[in-house]
Amino acid sequence: MPTYERLDYGSPDGSQWGGSSTECLGLYGVTPVTQYTAVGSVSAYEFASTNGGTSGLTFGFCTFAMATSLMYQVSSMNAAGRRLGLWA
Repeated sequence: MPTYERLDYGSPDGSQWGGSSTECLGLYGVTPVTQYTAVGSVSAYEFASTNGGTSGLTFGFCTFAMATSLMYQVSSMNAAGRRLGLWA
């Protein structure tokens, strides 16, 4: 039977890693880093219904700016995950 080491003491409220945004955290052997702050502000995304895909909209978004904003935010989350060591 495998044995595992716990990183918390079993509090019913859960655990918190890092008490502030200036403390460092690293997973899977990467160098610990502070909280990633380059993610853009959250936008409201509107998806338009199309008539057979002939509305001329950008991938279902109402504006090109909304599509670009979403791509930027997903790219930022990918960069943050790589810095923390969540994925390679």
